[in-house]
Amino acid sequence: MAVATRFPKLPKLVWIGFAAVFVAFAIGDSSIVELMALAVFGVLVLTTLHYPLVGLALLIVMIISNLSPNLIYAFGAPSIAKLAVPGLLSLLAVRYFFWGDRPYIGWLSLWLLVGYVALTLFGTTYAVDWRLTLDNSFDLAKVVIVALIVLAFMQYQNGFETVVLSSVLTVTAICGMGFIQVLGVALPSGLAIFAHFNEFHGRFEGPINDANFLAIVLVFNVPLALFYFFQADRFYKYVFWGLAVALLVFGILVTESRGGILALVVALGVLFLQLSRVQKVTAIFVFVVLLTAASFFLGAEAFERLATLLKLVDTVQIDKSAEGRIASYKVAWELFVTHPWGGVGSGNFNIHYQNVALEKGLIFRGEGRSAHSLYLEIMAENGLVGLIYFLTILFLAALGLISAYKLARAHGQVRLALLFVAFGAGLSGYLTGMVLLHDAYPRFLWIVILLAVEAGRIAALRLGPIEEVPPPKPLTLRLSRGLRVG
Repeated sequence: MAVATRFPKLPKLVWIGFAAVFVAFAIGDSSIVELMALAVFGVLVLTTLHYPLVGLALLIVMIISNLSPNLIYAFGAPSIAKLAVPGLLSLLAVRYFFWGDRPYIGWLSLWLLVGYVALTLFGTTYAVDWRLTLDNSFDLAKVVIVALIVLAFMQYQNGFETVVLSSVLTVTAICGMGFIQVLGVALPSGLAIFAHFNEFHGRFEGPINDANFLAIVLVFNVPLALFYFFQADRFYKYVFWGLAVALLVFGILVTESRGGILALVVALGVLFLQLSRVQKVTAIFVFVVLLTAASFFLGAEAFERLATLLKLVDTVQIDKSAEGRIASYKVAWELFVTHPWGGVGSGNFNIHYQNVALEKGLIFRGEGRSAHSLYLEIMAENGLVGLIYFLTILFLAALGLISAYKLARAHGQVRLALLFVAFGAGLSGYLTGMVLLHDAYPRFLWIVILLAVEAGRIAALRLGPIEEVPPPKPLTLRLSRGLRVG
């Protein structure tokens, strides 16, 4: 029996009234700004109570747009990130207590992440700077909590789609603001901070002030935007999602991220396999046209840095950025060889970098170096045990998406099955990009990985079990029938 049946509407309103009176007394002498902030917060609370997925969407927007730090920097606003986790936990508790909505608990993900945090924490027993390892373990625990909160909303029918759509729309808006600036239109400072271009090298860094990480997030969203493009059933949707794809590709190009281009090739390659023969030819033609148009629009400068991808095999011609990365890779490998099982402890790579680099005659790049590769970073700091553990999580993520795809096909949910394919393509690109990047921004990555791990169970919860699974026919990403016939 749901708790809501034991609490009629009148007592609920009485309790809400008592809470409002208490808040009024508490903030009686507050400033106008604080009162306005409280009013906005109250509207959000009421909205999310009735539409809980709005809270999930806001969390995804906050993470991708780096909202809290940017608001603090631009307007001196209080940190909303500190309210997000307790606020969403309270939302889930209230929904359960009054409406009987039991949060989704991803037990597999929970135990996997508890083990990963414990493995990281164990590094404090042998790390040179054990305090740094301890801090990294606490930071990882915070990331785990946020990812598990996202999973808790998967009890709702469209929880998975909410994460996907919120992510795609957010990055599309960011790229749209970047495009407007390229056209020469100055944005208000409060908006420009979310579509930032570096003042020295001119690369598009978006809200996180890092072009390479922004490129990888954009790569993840490209297959998902293409999914909505191919599934459009109205002409205006077709136009909207076509523009979204174009803006995302534009955003990747102006980041001038070589790793982003490689990741995009992998993501589109996975999605390319789902196209029909005619669509494959069309896709190649459209891609060539887009690149040609981009070369005229952006100029040759945007492609000069990307062209160095072809020179990485020639140690004479590589630039300083590539040389620094190669030095980091060599140091990471050396640390792994000398500490093969447990590594040197989380966060301790940069402590060892200078000594190893000088010993090996590598480029000197100052303090604070990173491994510039998630996988090499794990090898160096957590050893072979940590790498195997992490790869096991990725393997389970792949199995989760495959299971979700098969279940959706068995239920005849073609659209949902293709969504899982697009999600898998985006994740493949994301993980490919992390070959060239460390885990400086792990929150969104872990959310995506855990959604993949739990995808099969989420699909089963949504669709229900099926006794006999007919052999599925091959799927292709096609325009919807309504659009094809006009």
